[in-house]
Amino acid sequence: MLHVSILSPFSDKARQEQFDAVREALAAEPNAPTTLLLGNWRLDEDEVDAVVLRPHLITVLLLEPRGGRLAIRDFTHAAWQLDGRPLTGKAEADNPFQQFVQQKTVVAQALLPHLPPGIANLNFISGLLLFGEPVVFGSEVEERMSAVPAANNFQLLANPSRFTRRLAQLATPEIDLSEADLEQLAAELTAETPTTDQEPGDTSAADEAEDVIAQDKSNFLQQKATQLWRWLGADDIDDLDSAPYGYTESALAARNQEKQELERMRSAMQQQLAAQLRAMEAREAEREKSIAQLRAQLASAPAVAPEAAALQERLAVENREKEVLDAAIQASRAESEARNRELDAKIEQLEQLMQRLQTAPATAGAPTAPPLATETASPRPGFAPGKRSDAQIAFRQVRAWRRRLPRLAALGTGVVALALVVSGIKSLTAGPPTSFSQGGKWGLLEAGGDTLVAARYSAIGPFQDGRAVVEQARAFGFIDEDGQEVLPPTYDALNSYSGKYARVRIGDTYTFIDEQGQEFPSYYYNALDFAEGYAAVLDYRGWFYIEGPDEPASKPKLFREAYSFHQGLARVRLADGYTFITKDYLSSTEPDTKPFGRYSSATDFADGKARVTQDGRTFYIDEDGDPVE
Repeated sequence: MLHVSILSPFSDKARQEQFDAVREALAAEPNAPTTLLLGNWRLDEDEVDAVVLRPHLITVLLLEPRGGRLAIRDFTHAAWQLDGRPLTGKAEADNPFQQFVQQKTVVAQALLPHLPPGIANLNFISGLLLFGEPVVFGSEVEERMSAVPAANNFQLLANPSRFTRRLAQLATPEIDLSEADLEQLAAELTAETPTTDQEPGDTSAADEAEDVIAQDKSNFLQQKATQLWRWLGADDIDDLDSAPYGYTESALAARNQEKQELERMRSAMQQQLAAQLRAMEAREAEREKSIAQLRAQLASAPAVAPEAAALQERLAVENREKEVLDAAIQASRAESEARNRELDAKIEQLEQLMQRLQTAPATAGAPTAPPLATETASPRPGFAPGKRSDAQIAFRQVRAWRRRLPRLAALGTGVVALALVVSGIKSLTAGPPTSFSQGGKWGLLEAGGDTLVAARYSAIGPFQDGRAVVEQARAFGFIDEDGQEVLPPTYDALNSYSGKYARVRIGDTYTFIDEQGQEFPSYYYNALDFAEGYAAVLDYRGWFYIEGPDEPASKPKLFREAYSFHQGLARVRLADGYTFITKDYLSSTEPDTKPFGRYSSATDFADGKARVTQDGRTFYIDEDGDPVE
């Protein structure tokens, strides 16, 4: 599906015609993914000719209607020459590449509020200079371009007919937009800018935009909050503030029904425990009978009989087991009483909550803090998290009990089963802290609802391996489950640990930190997270792989592009096309990519298959390089 939005009219007829040609090419592309094409986007007094968004790419298009011979003396800081005439960029940029660098920043800032956190690393926005007529590159062009590492995600397209093929080559796993994300983005941008141009027969984005404009402000804010709440995976929790002026009678009836259900569960579990205790007492009676029989046999056996020693040993074993069983029964009774007390407390807590709902309007609940992206994430427009009330905290704890009690009731019989039940009850309040919002800041609550960390952070991400990324004053750090800052917020961007290392950004450069927070000695123009012991990084030489903080002992093998290892294979781009390598390739003195050949485009392996294009034919290969259906 193709969504097209011309956000402002083109003042240049030639660029308008070139944009129309781009749209026609995208519409005619077979088996194309969902695509959003934005035209003439005015941002910060600059006009971006076009932006193409797909599930795995965001590409800024620079439209140049002319063609001819291209000569480049300085790729970054001087005007280029096209057929002997200067080729400069917009907004006083010296050349198209400088224009792309400027527009990449403003496009990222414009898209950030509209994208859910964590789904797109906007550092991977690519650029494509699209000529309207065929172009012949001077012999120096490739050399000038390869000498600038930042130009790795900027390409020149000499032949306009290869536009869609080149787009496929720009896809990156660092951008992961769903069809729903693209459709929502189209609707939001269309709502902000009434002038739209939708692909014939496709009115979903326009209809959605009209709905957004038509609804009143309060409904719009509620919709945005609900979308974020659902994205966080919490759509199974009832909407506690659905009634605008307090709780309805139906809501109170639902709470009362839950209370009755909880009481029924308590009764059923008490009956089950009683049955288990009766079974254990019956076993104890049988064991006492067996002990009595053994004593009788021992008394009637001669003192020197061979079986006397065996009978004494059996009797000793039975006595020990009887003592263990007696202790287990007593412990089970004690645990049962404690369990009943906890259930009674939860039911009483629910009754108190119902009384609050009947006497006063509820305070709107706050969703869990959104996970942090690798860049500072602005909240969605119109969405302001509120403070979580005590009643909601209590109610959510009761809901957690309600969901987990059936699992406890299904545990097996006997002492081991009882121990598991008790352990399950005690673990209901365990787990990592949960985030809460107060006054526009985020803090942490213990599982029991007590404040662990006061609300002082701009955002708090999910806990992974005992750490969560926090943001404060536009800097990122780590906090542990005890509420201690194990890494104070100091970095411009910070990812969770992948293996033993976490990727960080300092200004425009990347590096990694180890589990003690020590930085690597080297810094890179770009870097991917560690995967299977290796990380792909980019410096002035090109892309290569590292295994840790130490510099490679020998000169690393360089690539035009390099991606993360997955199941022992990594996709790379060499001078003559894409291919796949194993880890052995990195240390081999005679590197060979067999059984993989060279491909004009390739995707990463998924479910044992990768989609490649070779000699104009697109097909799938398996991990042995063989074509598959």
